[in-house]
Amino acid sequence: MTYRTKLFAMLLALVAATGGLLTWANYVKSTGLLQEEVHRKARSIASTTAALLGPEVIKATRGRSDETRAEYQQLRAQLRAVRDANRREDVWVERIFTLVPAAENTNIVEYGVDTEERFEYLHHPGDIYTRNGAPVSIGLDGIDRLAGNLKDFQAGYSSAFAPVRDRSGKLVAELGVTLIPAPRSLLREIGPDMLAPFAVTLALALLVAMILSGQVSKPLYDLRRTIEAIGKGDLNVRAAAPASLGKEFVEMGAAISAMAAGLRERDTIKRAFSGYISRQVLDSIMVNGELPALKGERRRITVLFADIRGFTTISEAMQPEQVVELLSEFFDRMVEVVLRNQGTIDKFLGDGMMVIFGAPLDDPYQEEHAVAAALEMQKELQTLCVKWQAEGRPRMRMGIGINSGNAVVGNIGSEEHMEYTAIGDTVNLASRLESATKDLDADIIVSESTYDTVRSIFKWKPTGSVQVRGRSEPVRTYSVEGLSDTNRTPSLRA
Repeated sequence: MTYRTKLFAMLLALVAATGGLLTWANYVKSTGLLQEEVHRKARSIASTTAALLGPEVIKATRGRSDETRAEYQQLRAQLRAVRDANRREDVWVERIFTLVPAAENTNIVEYGVDTEERFEYLHHPGDIYTRNGAPVSIGLDGIDRLAGNLKDFQAGYSSAFAPVRDRSGKLVAELGVTLIPAPRSLLREIGPDMLAPFAVTLALALLVAMILSGQVSKPLYDLRRTIEAIGKGDLNVRAAAPASLGKEFVEMGAAISAMAAGLRERDTIKRAFSGYISRQVLDSIMVNGELPALKGERRRITVLFADIRGFTTISEAMQPEQVVELLSEFFDRMVEVVLRNQGTIDKFLGDGMMVIFGAPLDDPYQEEHAVAAALEMQKELQTLCVKWQAEGRPRMRMGIGINSGNAVVGNIGSEEHMEYTAIGDTVNLASRLESATKDLDADIIVSESTYDTVRSIFKWKPTGSVQVRGRSEPVRTYSVEGLSDTNRTPSLRA
C-alpha cells in the first residue's frame, strides 16, 4: 500500500469514526428525548381518560362473565373511542386498558377492560397482567408509584398509567395507555434525517482526503524520482520542495540536494585520483573516509607478469602517438581479461603488467584463475595481431610468467604516496619466469608450485629447469598449452 493510499485511508477513517460517533451520540440523545415526549403524551391521554371513567363500573367488572354486561360494553366502547381519537399522524395509541387488583391476592394485578380487537392479543377480565412473562406483583400502588418514570419503554412501546379513584380517594384501578411510533413520528424519521448529514460529511471528507493526500504525496513522489535519478548516476539533479508545503519538505529537499553534491564531489575526487593511486587504496579511502595505514600481511598469492617481446625495437619505428594508441588498445583487452578472471592489476610496467590473484580478497582457486587468464590474454593478443596486421602494423608476441607462494601484500609506500602491491621472492620469481619465456621459446611459463595445484585442469609441456638469479637451485618450469583433454572447459570457480 502506498503512502498516499494510507494517508487517504487514515483521513477518511478519522472523519468517518468521528462523524459516526457524533451521529450515534446525537441519535441516542434525540431518541431518548423524543421517547420521553411520547411518554408524556401517553400520560396526558391516560390522565385525561382516567378522569372520565366511573369507578363503580370498573369495580363491577371482575371476571370474564362480565363481558356480556351493558356496563362493560359501554366502558370498552368509551375507551375505544378515546383510542381512535388519538390515532393521529404524530401520536398513535395502540391500546387502552384497565388494571384492577386480583380478588385472591391484591398484590397481583388483573386486566379489566381492554380495547384490543385482535383475538390473539386480546386480554379478558381476570387475565393476569405480566411483564416480561412474569406476573406484576407490586399491586396497583406499586404501578402508580412507577407511573412517573418517563423511561418505562418495552420493545419500542411506551406505556403510561394514570390512577382511577373513587369518591373517597381510594385507588380502585390503573388506566394504561400504550403508544407506538406514529406513521409520521419523528422517531421514524430521526434516523434517516441524521444519516443524510453524515453521508454528506463523509462525501466531503472523501473529497478533502483525496486532495490532501495528493498534495502531501506529490512532493514525496518528486523527491523519490530525484533519489532514483541519483541512484542511476545523475549527480547534477537537484531536489526542490515549495515552501508552501512546510519546513519539513524544504529541509528534506535541501538534504537530498546536499547528498547529490557530496556524491558528485566524491565521484570527481575518485576519478581524479584513480590514475595516481591503486583502485584498492582509493576504494579504502572512499569507504573509510581516511588514509589507509601503511601495513602489509603475509598470505599466499599467485603472481602473473606479462610483457610484450621486443617492443622497444617495434616502437622505434612508430610515432609516439601511435605507440600510446597501440599500448592503450593492448591494455584495454588485457585488463578486461584479468578482471574477468578475478585478478587485481598491481601496476603497469611500460609495455608489461603485474597482476595479483588471491589479494586483496581471498581466492581459493587463484592458480586456476591465473592460468586461465594467461590463456585468454594470449588469445586476445592473437585477435589484436590480426587487426593490427590488417592496419599495416607488425605482429607481436607476449611472454607470461606465473608463480604461486607466500608474499607480503598491502599498502606500501609513504604518507605522501602509497600503492597496493605485493613484495617478496614469489613476486621476483614470477618476473624471472616471464623473462625466461624468451630463452625457452614459450608463451606462458608456470612454476612448479602453481603447476602442482592445477596440473589436472590444463595441458602441460615440461620446459626443464631454469637457473634464476638469486637462487642456488634451478626452478622446474612448465609451459601451458591449453585445457586438458578431460577438462575442455575450465571451471573458473567464483
